[in-house]
This record gives sequence, C-alpha cells and structure tokens, in this order.
Amino acid sequence: MSFQRFDISPNPAGESKRPHLSVFRFASFQSSRRPSQAPPAYSVDDVVLTRKQLHVRVLHWLRIAIASITFLVSVVIVACSATSLKTYANTHNTAEWILPLWPSTVDLRPTHALLACGIVLAVASVFYLVIALAPTPLRSDRPLNLTFTVLAFLSLFMTIFTTVFAGTIDSQLSDSTQAGTLASWTCKWQGYAPVAPGRFTDICATSTAALNLVILMVVIESLSVLLAGWGWWIGAKIKREAREGKGEVTHV
Repeated sequence: MSFQRFDISPNPAGESKRPHLSVFRFASFQSSRRPSQAPPAYSVDDVVLTRKQLHVRVLHWLRIAIASITFLVSVVIVACSATSLKTYANTHNTAEWILPLWPSTVDLRPTHALLACGIVLAVASVFYLVIALAPTPLRSDRPLNLTFTVLAFLSLFMTIFTTVFAGTIDSQLSDSTQAGTLASWTCKWQGYAPVAPGRFTDICATSTAALNLVILMVVIESLSVLLAGWGWWIGAKIKREAREGKGEVTHV
C-alpha cells in the first residue's frame, strides 16, 4: 500500500493547508484474506448422532413411561397378593374343634406366583429407570437398548407364565368342594357379602385384582418388546444410511 505525499507546511498567508481525507489515493491494495476453508469432515458417529436425536429422545421417554407404569402396577400386584396371604393366615385355623373356614387343601401356588411376578416386575422396572436416568456407563445407546430388550422379554415371559399358571389352577379348582385356591374358594361367596365369613369377599377382590393386573401387564410388556424392536431398527437404519453417505448434517 502506498500513499501520495502532500506538503502541509503553512502557506505564505499563515494559513494551514490541511488536506481532506479524500485526497489520499491508494495506489494499490492487495487483500490478505485467506481463501475460505470447507467445514471439517464429520465422522459416521457425528452423522448418526445428528440424524437420530429426535427418534432416540422420543424412544427414551416412551421407555421411561413404560417402566414407570410397570413399577406402579407391579406394586399394586404385590400389595394385593400380600394382603390376600395375610388375611388367609389370620383366618386359617387347623384346630379340630373349630368349624374350619377353609377346605382341607388350599393351593397357594397361584397367589405365590402373582406375588413373585409383581416383585420381579418391580425390580426390573426400577433397575431400568436407574440405568436410564442416572449417569452410568450403561446409559449409552447400545447397552441401554440391550438392557431394555432383555428386561422386556423377561417381563413378558413372566407375565404370560403367571397368567396361564394361576388361571389354570383357579379354573381347575373352581368347582371343587374339597380343595381350592384363595380366589376360587373365596369367590364362591361373591354376592353374599353380609354372610360371607372371614373377609372372604376382600380376599376374592384382592386376588382377582392381582390376576387381572398381571393380564394387563401382558399387554404392557408386549408394547415394551415392540419398543425394544423399534430401538434396534432405528439404530440399524441410521447407521446404514450414514455408511452409504446419505446422512446430512445441518449447521445451525
């Protein structure tokens, strides 16, 4: 860059001759700007992360909602089953001189199965909620997806087995006069609450509620399995598109 020189010494009349800025003439100007550079290349992981954020976020909160519902329902199952067993223990008396309220053979296996199912579901749902919400190493996508899938299939198997097991035994002993389950024996007094002995109507209500809730959990755990499959499908689809170069990153 060069400038034209001007004499700014006082003129003979004693007036200063100050040049205006417009008199400066730039002889040459060379831009020192460097050529623009392309944005840095993004790896496959960056593309995958950008493309999957919305789907993963929706999937994440759907799974948390399913796990929360599972926990709440399982707590009710445990409470109903435990209440039935406690009431039976308080009313069951084997003394020969007292008219027994219960048959000689009471099959408690259905109630125990409902209780165990509720405990397993509660523990599994709490375990997933801790992993999904707490900052643990398992919170990354693949371990979290694998954990949810295993728990979903385990819970679905548990609920189906409990429903078939408890329902089959109750139906087999429903017409028996010598044996029965807590539900089949006490529900014979359904509709006769004023004369029903030993809180039988309460045991019938809690036992029936526990079984019906386990049947409801079959539907909920089926949704969990579908969510697990959706998670694997999303991950595989986005990674495949990224490898094929179809992923696009939007700069904000």
